[in-house]
Amino acid sequence: MKRFRSSFRRSGFRRLRYLPRLSTAVVILLGITVLLGRLEMREVRGAARVVDGDSLTVAGQRLRLGGIDAPEIGQICRREGGAYACGDDARRHLAGLIGGREILCSGTEHDRYDRLIATCRSGDLNLNRQMVRDGWAVAYGDYRAEERAARAASHGLWRGAFERPREWREIHRDATAGR
Repeated sequence: MKRFRSSFRRSGFRRLRYLPRLSTAVVILLGITVLLGRLEMREVRGAARVVDGDSLTVAGQRLRLGGIDAPEIGQICRREGGAYACGDDARRHLAGLIGGREILCSGTEHDRYDRLIATCRSGDLNLNRQMVRDGWAVAYGDYRAEERAARAASHGLWRGAFERPREWREIHRDATAGR
């Protein structure tokens, strides 16, 4: 009996030495599971409420059009010697592209305001790409060729002078807090 207890204690302690490795493996697996859950493609379909030229709400989900940056509401640009509310024009243009139709948006990441960063379509029309192509948004990581074409053709914002939306936000940080 004494011999049995002694061998059990030794083998039990030997098994404990694997506990840190096992714990590390469990933590890694849990981390991977959480990461995969966050990277899962999310699709949102429905009627859109346009917030500004690159933000909207669909089926209660706040979205940001990925790869583009549109002027902010309240941003003023210049054209033909006068000032105009280019942020409002960008919002109206996006609303016109949607035209009251149901849209489908898909994405995997969220921004710091917990908006889904998405590519949105109205039928076959990629709204992100079209906003840049029509000159009412600038490329922000994607759609560089569309921006070059819009600039060359003087579409939208490119008909006049404007601050890039990112630069405008930096200057007017207090006005854009909590977007």
